[in-house]
Amino acid sequence: MSPLVHGMIAWLFAFAILRKTHDRRLAVVAGVAPFAATKGVGELLLAPPESAFVPLGALLCSATALATAALHRRRLLALLFLSVVGVVSALGFVYFSAPDLALTQLSVEVVSVLLLLLALFLLPGDVPPEDPDPGRVMRDLLLALAAGAGVAGLAFAVLTRPFDSISGYFLENSVPGGGGTNVVNVILVDFRGFDTFGEIIVIAIAALGIAAMLYGVAVPRRATDAQGRAWAADVHPLLLRVLTSLLLPLALLVSLYIFLRGHNDPGGGFIAGLLTAVALILQYMAGGMVQAQSRVPIDFGKVAAAGVLIAGLTGVASILFGAPFLTSAYGYWSLPILGKIPLASAMIFDLGVYLTVVGGTMLVLSTLGGVSGPGAAATERKG
Repeated sequence: MSPLVHGMIAWLFAFAILRKTHDRRLAVVAGVAPFAATKGVGELLLAPPESAFVPLGALLCSATALATAALHRRRLLALLFLSVVGVVSALGFVYFSAPDLALTQLSVEVVSVLLLLLALFLLPGDVPPEDPDPGRVMRDLLLALAAGAGVAGLAFAVLTRPFDSISGYFLENSVPGGGGTNVVNVILVDFRGFDTFGEIIVIAIAALGIAAMLYGVAVPRRATDAQGRAWAADVHPLLLRVLTSLLLPLALLVSLYIFLRGHNDPGGGFIAGLLTAVALILQYMAGGMVQAQSRVPIDFGKVAAAGVLIAGLTGVASILFGAPFLTSAYGYWSLPILGKIPLASAMIFDLGVYLTVVGGTMLVLSTLGGVSGPGAAATERKG
């Protein structure tokens, strides 16, 4: 994707943010700082795109970004247009032979859309109108253009200069140092395991914080939608409930497969955790909070805490064996029938990542879903 397209997408999103938040400082920093850091274009030439996917994907991202900026007052439509950018990004990762990133991007996109849909249900369908001010619109447009130009200039500076990458080190030491052929997963759970450990701690803290803030909150259910039409009488359709019940064991089996293969093939604990969370949240959406909790009586806060604890204990175990914190070990074990199979201690750390992602994601989604659940009065909510 060309730097010019990066800039176009950046200024469209910056313009939407400015129109929504009225905070110009972020745009000024985003526009001036990259210009100051670029110091002009380097000596290398940009290679032309190898296929039509790059310009077409860039055009689609730009169009959806423009639609998002134009329809930002209609929250649901803006969210749907914005989700297209994530899907195109996932397809881009597939095109450039990065299946791990594609799986992660697609899983995060699904969970993010579900999360935003649950949050938007608690808000009015449309943003309240504002007094038109052409001067402010032009000022925000100029600031957004400056931010986009800064991103484009930074992309030009990076892409037209030679750079030394450390990717060769990871490619050479993935198997001898981490015991896995999936370099991405080995980096996450071995070479940079301490970073991943910090990230799952953030996930657990954020989930617990959201659950604490929404504890005891009950928003009355709306009797009608934004157009005044009554909601469907069948709150939990029978066909959806039957279908999700059949999909649950299959989705859990797929997530287990993704988890087990992650050290040597695309997958891992993070992607498997998101797949499991999506499968479980579908049970909540199809059958409601009461039925889903009766089928899956799990305290997801404890699941997230257990994940962080397991990941931390793997680091403590490495210290007990005289190695630095979170140093992994691997070897080959001979098992009956299965024969010789590779086993790595990083899988235990990945299990902690899996449990934290499942527990944190489900805690947030189920908490948001319960805010307007059966405990709330079925009355019209104004605004």
